[in-house]
Amino acid sequence: MRDADPNAGLDRRTVLQVFVAGGSAAVLAGCGAAGPAPGASPSGAPSSSAAAGSISITDQRGKTVTFDKPVTKVVTIPMPAASLLVAVDRGADHLGAMHNASWVAMRDGIMGSMFPAALDLPHDIASQDFIANVESVRALNPDVVIQWSDAQLIEPLEKAGLKVIGLANTGKQEDVDAWVAMFAAMLGKPERATEMKAHSDQELAEIKALAAGRTSAGPSILYFNRFTGGLKAAAANTYNDFYIKLVGGTNPATGADPLPGTGMVGLDVEQVLRWDPEVILLGNFDAAMPQDIYADPVWQDVSAVRSRRVYKVPLGGYRWDPPGQESPLMWHWLTDIAFPRPESGLRAKVTDYFRFLYNHQPTGEELDKILWTAANSKSAGYQQFNAA
Repeated sequence: MRDADPNAGLDRRTVLQVFVAGGSAAVLAGCGAAGPAPGASPSGAPSSSAAAGSISITDQRGKTVTFDKPVTKVVTIPMPAASLLVAVDRGADHLGAMHNASWVAMRDGIMGSMFPAALDLPHDIASQDFIANVESVRALNPDVVIQWSDAQLIEPLEKAGLKVIGLANTGKQEDVDAWVAMFAAMLGKPERATEMKAHSDQELAEIKALAAGRTSAGPSILYFNRFTGGLKAAAANTYNDFYIKLVGGTNPATGADPLPGTGMVGLDVEQVLRWDPEVILLGNFDAAMPQDIYADPVWQDVSAVRSRRVYKVPLGGYRWDPPGQESPLMWHWLTDIAFPRPESGLRAKVTDYFRFLYNHQPTGEELDKILWTAANSKSAGYQQFNAA
């Protein structure tokens, strides 16, 4: 999973154009970091309009991909793409295969119980580094393959005659908007992108208003993408850095003593001790839990450990740590972690959002699973997320 821009998503400028061509939706999504392809305008839009009745999408490489009709079989390789497709489609019928990490999130979260047939789909189509098994993908005969926009990842698929939509991930909320718009268009459901963006924009405005209304500074919050088997934290140009700052916190990994480089950067315990973060977030890319830190003598001098402010990030239809369709729920959860209150309204918000995204009303047990209420039960203030 890639992450980026520390100030991402704050201006929410529109980078998508949706238009109708002969009654079918066409999307021009020109916010790729790689720059426009030959023949494309600087915005990434194609130089000529789509043919009547077809669906034309300009991906985040600036390359235009055209379909004669809505797609019915999609292979996804970027980790967030499988669950995002399900959310846009409100079903898994058009998902043909996915990356193993996407499948693991479905198995371990509640996506697998909402859409159990998805767990039977192929999920050995690419390596951990997103390199596709081209022959396996070809054998599935998909209408389109979703892949990260790196040329070395896409070229083998295109040389095999497959249509590919390339996704960029600059760490901006605009990327999520672009992904949703492209998926909605190729599925023949452009109105779904409008609905999803409106919901996300509303939640973003609410979070910004809450942050702007505070008079006290927020805590320092350190996010671990990996904890077990070697530490990796969210540095500059990550979505995690964006939402830490969005809710009013600070990220020591991008502060006065920053980690070198961008993305998820390796570090040692001594660096964490120097930062002394007030809150630690454990991501869903390994099995580390708060109790693992609380029980380890190495971490006992860290403020977050002394005050019991170590938390496992929720896992819903997909992991809440990276960008995705449930990111607005992550913003609200982290706001309540940074600025705890006696009772959070998050359970009701998750219920409403899941109805909207998946046409599913989570049970109390499912809400507890999503929010890791058991694993986080010994952490300060987490009772606010319990059922009333």
